[in-house]
Amino acid sequence: MASALKILWNIHINKENLWIKWIHGTYLKHNDVWHVQARKGDSWMWRQILKVRDKAQGLYRGTDNLKQLIFSCSKNSNIRLSALSSVLSPTTNLVPWHSIVWEKLNYPKHSFVSWLAVQDRLLTQDKLINRGIVNNNNCSLCTDTENRNHLFFECCFSRDVWIMVMEWLQFKWKSCNWDQILSWYSVRFRGNGFKQKIKKIALTSTVYSIWCERNARIFKQKRRTAAQLFRDIKINIMSIILNDHFPDEIREWICSL
Repeated sequence: MASALKILWNIHINKENLWIKWIHGTYLKHNDVWHVQARKGDSWMWRQILKVRDKAQGLYRGTDNLKQLIFSCSKNSNIRLSALSSVLSPTTNLVPWHSIVWEKLNYPKHSFVSWLAVQDRLLTQDKLINRGIVNNNNCSLCTDTENRNHLFFECCFSRDVWIMVMEWLQFKWKSCNWDQILSWYSVRFRGNGFKQKIKKIALTSTVYSIWCERNARIFKQKRRTAAQLFRDIKINIMSIILNDHFPDEIREWICSL
């Protein structure tokens, strides 16, 4: 929405760009960008921009209010996209698990899959069967019913992997219950200590690796043992540590495990 509103503003002030001149000559001959309506034959992109305009006008109670809001995010006639985005989506209180899932040292793909897992939005078999996509919801890692909590880490396969990870990193407390693990992480790992960071990375890396193993078994008919998966998780974690600015004592600690 912020990007589309920036485009609208540039069209509104008739910024000296060739494509904007083309917009004025093609779509705005006797009208302005705030009131023009989409016509049959208009390009898909133009119709989407007008849809965003209409939605924003509804949200901010009219054209004048919307124009004021956009103008408030400008500097030297240029719209600052970050400022406009912040105005459209004000910062809210962070959820307790934010620093776990979005730890800056995580691989982005690990964070994204973990975020879906926390939200219970991964397309596990129980969700697919509810949508009529599959006929059974057996876990591909064992023989029980698959859902988010089973996959992380009640399943006998994923439990073995997670226990190996916890024993390797010398966790003092061990659990394979998803809700308990998330609650424990949210309370105990709020700080920015290096060992805390490593244990956050361990969780997201394990979630991602188990999800990939599950998919490999379903779609590629390939399988790894729990020990092989644990080895790959270790490699992921150690690669992050050895390629980042961790203190020497932390590197020595992880290498000694």
